Amino acid sequence: MLKVKFTLLLLLAGLLAGCSTGLPTTPTHRPLLTGTLRPFPSQTFTPEHPPTATPTQTATPTPTSTPLYVTVGDQDDMFGIALRYGISLEALKTANPDVNPYFMGVGTQLMIPITPTPMMATPTPQTSQPTATATSTAVLSLQTDCYRDTAGGVICFVLAQNLSEKPIENPTALVTLSGVSTEYSQTQTAILPLNLLPAGAALPLVTYFQPPTPEQFTATAQADFWLPVPEEDTRYLEAFLEDLQTEVSADGRSAKVNGQVALADPTQQASSIWLLATAFSQDGNVVGIRRWEAPQPIPAGQSIPFSITVYSMGPVIARVEVSTEVRAPLE
Repeated sequence: MLKVKFTLLLLLAGLLAGCSTGLPTTPTHRPLLTGTLRPFPSQTFTPEHPPTATPTQTATPTPTSTPLYVTVGDQDDMFGIALRYGISLEALKTANPDVNPYFMGVGTQLMIPITPTPMMATPTPQTSQPTATATSTAVLSLQTDCYRDTAGGVICFVLAQNLSEKPIENPTALVTLSGVSTEYSQTQTAILPLNLLPAGAALPLVTYFQPPTPEQFTATAQADFWLPVPEEDTRYLEAFLEDLQTEVSADGRSAKVNGQVALADPTQQASSIWLLATAFSQDGNVVGIRRWEAPQPIPAGQSIPFSITVYSMGPVIARVEVSTEVRAPLE
């Protein structure tokens, strides 16, 4: 038994000697690491100097508890109603899929997909002088006229003049509304109610800032986007107005425009006819707009009568200008 134990001890000593071959006999002294222990594992990296976060404007929730319905009047159209309630035309059409926007009769009920108070004008507009930014030089000149309504929202008209010698399509502008004594600042896109802005012409872009908005504010606009109309473009047809008559109400808050629109070439067929009535104050500020669409189908070779009532959002109306846009059928 003693011989067996002695043999095992010799074998174990040999194995230990083999494992230690090549290892230093003197231990190496390593510097002691210092620092803050972190739980393991960690999925989040925390920088030593975290960047300062920029606060993001939070959109005001739109009340939706009680649906709002409006009754279509004799002079109403979907575009005017959408503008009056500060929503897009597409949103209004989506909310009323069973209503044909071209054949709305007096008394038609439309559901408004928000519940604000209809816009009522206040007599204190905020106006900026015409400006041309680096991106709009030699193309667009902008004049911004804004009005606060009793619902607490602000509607801005941006009179855009095409300074180039060629027509452009779908011009937009970025409108920034800033509070005078508050940190409020919102930027929105103003769009043209028509598609085409002819060379040398001036037409209003429009946007509406949902309430709440500051009572005292400033507004600026800068050119954002436009498209050049291709050479030899045949999508737009020439038209002219006949028997144009404008009657401003006694209080100057509205104006009614009557007349007829006809194609310059009576043999042509139009797929759509749009008219834009723009109301101006005595000082040349835009105070209201209204778009009219010819009922479908459009008869060829005939003058089409129209009647448009445009309302002022601010000062009394001094004059009304009517612009036409006629589209040819798609080929």
